[in-house]
Amino acid sequence: MKNKFEVTMEEIVRAIAEAGYDPYDQLYGYVTKGKEEFITRNGNAREKIKQLNWLEVKEYVEKMEGSK
Repeated sequence: MKNKFEVTMEEIVRAIAEAGYDPYDQLYGYVTKGKEEFITRNGNAREKIKQLNWLEVKEYVEKMEGSK
């Protein structure tokens, strides 16, 4: 069973992809540069990611990198 964080991240990843961007690249930019502009407003993704713990997002991106 997925927790709230995982569900929210899947929604964000889907919104980024639907907007035509690579989710890994955008999330990597977000965690390394600290700029929310890397996250699309599509699907309310930018607001959703601001509600999450930054360290958890960073760990999620690191896991994405390992599966690339």
